[in-house]
Amino acid sequence: MPRLMDLGLDQLTNMIIDMANLAEKAIRTAMEIFEENRLINSESVFQISEQLRFLREETSNLAVEILARYQPLARDLRFVKSCIDIAYDLSRFGRYAYDISLTTKWLGSLSSCDLRVPIETSEKALAMIRKSLLAFKNKDAELAKTLPADDNVIDHIYSGTLANVLKDERITKQCALAVALLMRHIERIADHACYIADAVVYIVDGEKLGLH
Repeated sequence: MPRLMDLGLDQLTNMIIDMANLAEKAIRTAMEIFEENRLINSESVFQISEQLRFLREETSNLAVEILARYQPLARDLRFVKSCIDIAYDLSRFGRYAYDISLTTKWLGSLSSCDLRVPIETSEKALAMIRKSLLAFKNKDAELAKTLPADDNVIDHIYSGTLANVLKDERITKQCALAVALLMRHIERIADHACYIADAVVYIVDGEKLGLH
């Protein structure tokens, strides 16, 4: 017979999944500005970011209610506490996506810039988000533990790309700044995907990878 608390835990899980889907939509929408040379209204990305912020608050409120009402122990307690952290990480994706969508507003048209590396790297970061969510849904600590290796790949691309744009005199300052900004946001997205993985390991094993 299911426990009453299980209804709340299922609701928490569904809210995290909804947030993850919104987060991926926000990032993909923001990157379409550069990937498909489309004029994306940053307001649409901002609205998704606000939805994520609202859901983060709702998730935290529900988690606190479960803690107060049922006083969960062991893995259930770790799950509820971790959902608060994961909701924060997912809300950060919305903020980074909004900042990405503002790049052309800040810097002007970037149609002459080579943005292939940021675009390709954003796909790697989105794959990390999907992997971290799969690990969360399946409570798969072993899958979660593969995220740091993915993050190392993005960190390597990030540092290498910055070095290239700084020394390549053929790249305009506008394009160099655009690449640097985009890569920084993408690198942070990958970091937060790792933090979610860290939370999954904590839920399952009761220990952290120490990624924060």
